Amino acid sequence: MVKSIKKVVKVSPTRERRKIIIVGTEGNNKTEEIYLRSLEKKQSRYHFIFADGNDTDAVNIVNNTIKKARTEGISNRNGDFAVSIFDLDIEKSKEKLYLKAKVIADSKNVMLITSNPCFEIWFLEHFCFTTKPFNGSSNLIKELKKYIPDYSKNLSVFDVLYPRLKVALVNCERLDKHHLANRGDRQLQFCNPQTEVYKLVKLLSLTRLG
Repeated sequence: MVKSIKKVVKVSPTRERRKIIIVGTEGNNKTEEIYLRSLEKKQSRYHFIFADGNDTDAVNIVNNTIKKARTEGISNRNGDFAVSIFDLDIEKSKEKLYLKAKVIADSKNVMLITSNPCFEIWFLEHFCFTTKPFNGSSNLIKELKKYIPDYSKNLSVFDVLYPRLKVALVNCERLDKHHLANRGDRQLQFCNPQTEVYKLVKLLSLTRLG
């Protein structure tokens, strides 16, 4: 009598769909895109898709983000979302554009991530906590070069920054608390220096990897 043999088939768990993040950035400056593409490689939950356009004002950046989100058919129900990232450059005109952009962004569930004066304040906070105001991006980059001497725009410095990710998160939260205690009636985004990049990083649940 031949005994029947049951084959045990191992069924691989279904791979979870990667959530999509539509990202709008400003102009020909690829600093943000280079950083985020490197960040993406450190996790498997999210995939970044960058919006088209070389605009530098907040309203057009948000509109480009919304257009790309429609094209890609993203859905908040799937955990997808859209984000627009831009600098405020301590310019009054950019503050007004930011407020207009925020109205549009809020109506379309687009997350806004600003830095003042520029994105590199996020990089600097990996190395030191500072509340010193900067009179522009060139002044801030000069400070950053104390820690990354060969730094330049569109150069990937992710490998230098990543081991200090948790330091940056702590410093940026501390910076927000400083401004909240001392800003008077000034909106937090317009304080100098300030960056919201840490909020996006925390949202991606990357703190455990830093």
